[in-house]
Amino acid sequence: PIIVIDTYGETIPNEPKISAHMGIIYNDAEEINYLTDPFNHYNDNIGIEIRGHSSQNFPKKSYGIETRDSEGENLNISLFGMPEENDWVLYAPYSDKSLMRNVLAYDIARSLGSYAPRTQFCEVIINNDYVGIYVFMEKIKKDDNRVNIDDPEADNLSGGYLLEIDVESHLDSSDVYFITENKGR
Repeated sequence: PIIVIDTYGETIPNEPKISAHMGIIYNDAEEINYLTDPFNHYNDNIGIEIRGHSSQNFPKKSYGIETRDSEGENLNISLFGMPEENDWVLYAPYSDKSLMRNVLAYDIARSLGSYAPRTQFCEVIINNDYVGIYVFMEKIKKDDNRVNIDDPEADNLSGGYLLEIDVESHLDSSDVYFITENKGR
């Protein structure tokens, strides 16, 4: 597949997402996708921002994408056969020269019966610049078709949590967090 993004001349920031347009060319498996083909898989609005922390220093950026309707509201849609949602990731496997470590790890996890993001290799063009091969994937989040867990209840706090390991400087004032001792490993 070929993903073409037009930010209408705006630079993609770290936050917040800016409005843009995304078109996807995704022909049958037996057909080659050409940039001159019409957008036949998606042709609508998105919000886009740079994604990641330390990876923001890489020359090839990863992006968080939110599919949106004409009013700018979230648009749940199925892309590349993945369940409907509006939060997606364009992952740039810059430090992985094989480009496929995460894709293989996720595929193995799914084959063992666990949830792992579904993925699709693609080529990406942003504002008429070819930026390379990316992995289009589901954003990890609570959802019936992604991480299917219940919210904790006041009388039962067990389960229902996603744990993210990060550095303290990346915390937001609204984040609930705890700090552990760093042993340098």
